[in-house]
Amino acid sequence: IDGNSQDKTKEIAHKYSDQISRFISEPDGGIYEAMNKGVRYSSGEFIGFINSDDYYLDDQVIQDTVNFLLANPSCDFVYGDLEVREQSGSTIVVKPPLPEDVADELICGCLPHQASFSRANLFFSKIGLFNERYRISSDYEWFLRLIQNETVKLCYYPRTITSYYAGGISSQLRLSLPESYSIQNQCPMYQDSYWLNRRILKYQEFVINLREWLQNAENGRNTLNLNYTALENKYQAVETEYHALKLELEQARAKIAEIAKIVEMETGMNQNGQSSNLKLNFPNLEQV
Repeated sequence: IDGNSQDKTKEIAHKYSDQISRFISEPDGGIYEAMNKGVRYSSGEFIGFINSDDYYLDDQVIQDTVNFLLANPSCDFVYGDLEVREQSGSTIVVKPPLPEDVADELICGCLPHQASFSRANLFFSKIGLFNERYRISSDYEWFLRLIQNETVKLCYYPRTITSYYAGGISSQLRLSLPESYSIQNQCPMYQDSYWLNRRILKYQEFVINLREWLQNAENGRNTLNLNYTALENKYQAVETEYHALKLELEQARAKIAEIAKIVEMETGMNQNGQSSNLKLNFPNLEQV
């Protein structure tokens, strides 16, 4: 599903048309309208989503997941680990919470929709489609509806499924957090006293962890500044020593030139038949 991109998306899709069963390129209202469109066009028993810049980790992911589902036929929603590619080029593997911990984790987190597969009837009957009113966090709102349905069985598959690029729109906290908090405040499950207390505790932990992270970042910056200052001082010392050695070398060259001139003059005098008692001894001349 493509939102009528003006880059090379259409050309690439055409190039691999023999491997793409359906390609739709037309204007849409955002990522969740496109995902809903994909759901409506789907025909399989399970549905997965891969967005731009994301890809399945290897060629065996689909077959391995099918084998897991065949071995666990009661699963309605299966999810696994997610490889996150940072803008710096480094990668980390994020392990999502176990099914019994998902509700608690969703207070300040989210499940990886890129590393999940949903039974099709979740969208068509049990849970519904993504709410297109939300621009960034509609998958989060869908997950909250999912965990409140007691007839749905969640299953964790301990395998890295997808590689995800961390530069996506949902990674922009300034935009996503207000939507997520608004969604959370409208979630019936999170309004009872137990979950209100859990939310307060989670927010406190989040703030404390954020403060510690910022402090560590500040300490790291100070350490880098100290290291930079030390290296700069060392560079200046080396540069000073270099200029001193350069001056000594220039002086030595001048002295050698002066001595060579004297030798040349003395040699010339001898050639003219004049005697000379000049004795020169330069044991270290070659070293200079």
